Amino acid sequence: MSGTGKTATTRLLRGVSTGDVETVRDAWRDLLALGAAAVADIEARLESDAWAQPPKGPSGKYLGVLLALLSELDGTAFAAAIHRLQAGKLHPLHARTVKIMAGRLAENPLLSVDPGVPVYVADDLPGRTGIAAEIAGWCDTPGLELDTVSRIDVIGHVPGMDYLGRYNLFFSGIVLVWPGIELGPRWLRRLSREHTFYHEVGHHACGHVEGGQVTEQEREADAYAAKMMRAAHPVMVPVGRFLFWPFKGWARRKRLHSERLTE
Repeated sequence: MSGTGKTATTRLLRGVSTGDVETVRDAWRDLLALGAAAVADIEARLESDAWAQPPKGPSGKYLGVLLALLSELDGTAFAAAIHRLQAGKLHPLHARTVKIMAGRLAENPLLSVDPGVPVYVADDLPGRTGIAAEIAGWCDTPGLELDTVSRIDVIGHVPGMDYLGRYNLFFSGIVLVWPGIELGPRWLRRLSREHTFYHEVGHHACGHVEGGQVTEQEREADAYAAKMMRAAHPVMVPVGRFLFWPFKGWARRKRLHSERLTE
């Protein structure tokens, strides 16, 4: 068992229990950097008898976090842990967590973008290959900062969903909702999706650690997105800014690309 891995995992869970975004984020990144050296301690924690007992306080979040981390580190070990937990005695709340996390067993990234960030596109979305190609093109934008982003997920829109993008503060993951806004011509909808993506990457690149709507963070993420749009479309952006402005207020009212996750 790696002492370093054990220390980092303890720090991760402490951050989860206190809601300390920076502690969770830094410990998560340290554990991913450790790779195989961190697996043994996570497996040992997942073999605990505690999962048969009612969760106490923040411990209810630990099982999901440990499983999510193991799935990133070692797919084979993750599958074994899921099957072992399913075969054992679990409290109903922990059993629900395991059931949800078991869905990752069927996950396969559609592609990986530099620097090795996996992109997952929901199976129920039509045109998955085209979606992946669109995202891959955005990721080639000069100056885009994807270092330490853990994953990019593309999901379908469902009724009641009031956002088009999210940045997971704890685990540095980006979620995009497809197809995005459904107003205006196709090219405008495509630019809106691209701007949403850059905005969420902006939260990551700017090192934002506060959840919810924080005006200054939104302003910084918007500025980052504008910079990336200029880099990706140096000729189109001045024209696009003029054509896009009628939709800007509506997008802000709906908070289409500004919500961050801390859960």
